[in-house]
Amino acid sequence: MKKHNFSFDLTGLNTYTDEIGGLLLSEAIVKAKTPEICYIQAGVKGTQAINLLSSSISIGDGGCGWDSNSNSSATTFTQRNLATKLYKYQETLCPTSLREYWAGMFLNNPASNEELPLEEMIAELKVKEIQKFVEDKVWNATLSGDGYNGFYTTISSGTSGVNLVTSATTPSSSTMLTCVDEVIAACPDAIREDDDLVVFMSPQNYNNYVVNLRTANYFHFDPTSAGEEFITFHPATRIRVVGVPGLSGKNRIVLGKSSQMVIGVGLMDNSERLDMWYSRDNDEVRLQAQFNLASNIAFPENFVSNDLV
Repeated sequence: MKKHNFSFDLTGLNTYTDEIGGLLLSEAIVKAKTPEICYIQAGVKGTQAINLLSSSISIGDGGCGWDSNSNSSATTFTQRNLATKLYKYQETLCPTSLREYWAGMFLNNPASNEELPLEEMIAELKVKEIQKFVEDKVWNATLSGDGYNGFYTTISSGTSGVNLVTSATTPSSSTMLTCVDEVIAACPDAIREDDDLVVFMSPQNYNNYVVNLRTANYFHFDPTSAGEEFITFHPATRIRVVGVPGLSGKNRIVLGKSSQMVIGVGLMDNSERLDMWYSRDNDEVRLQAQFNLASNIAFPENFVSNDLV
């Protein structure tokens, strides 16, 4: 009887997924465009509260005694919820189907499905695709489809307390400075001098904004002056202007405190990772990722929207 060796040497593939898988998914979620700017609340599963602390003080006339009747100072704890949605990505790949194509030259054993050529490049590509998904969901998720509303809905007239621009100007390459000035004008005085104010818009309108800067002869305002591509500071302010893919195709422009734009993620255990492995039962390479995601704003009164679609 002939003896067959059915043991698989998957050392390279297993090392790759075990050591890098969790890191790749973390980078995919946290390093998407908008999450890089906003506040990340990790360890969120299901629904978790955003615990908020606010304060007001009342100062009266000086003198002896404790004037409790006229003292209306308050320290208030409130909550807003992050209701996360669990998302899953799965894919199967058959390496031997590449034998007759250019990628087949990277197969160590063309008759086996144990190894996947260019596996690191494939994983990095999946990370970029997950980043696009995350970017879209933190802005455009809907209560009916995802169990939570993205920033597009929460920073709008539908949320009580959000400040709205009256008769907002339609964005174009000749009006973008005006559009940004309008949301800044509607910004509450209490936060106007804060250093974490950001104006968000679509990448298309950000390009229009740069054109408008140039035609207005603001050449000294470099689009990379804030340290990143598609981010700059609005002239004569400390307010950053950012183009984000999550608002692609929309004329919505919003302003708010980036520290109060909260994105809830899990990323605290090995269940949330990008895995790649060889399935002996199915004779194929499989990829899978699961992760929790949600978004919300802390204090609606600290946000402004032009409320255009």
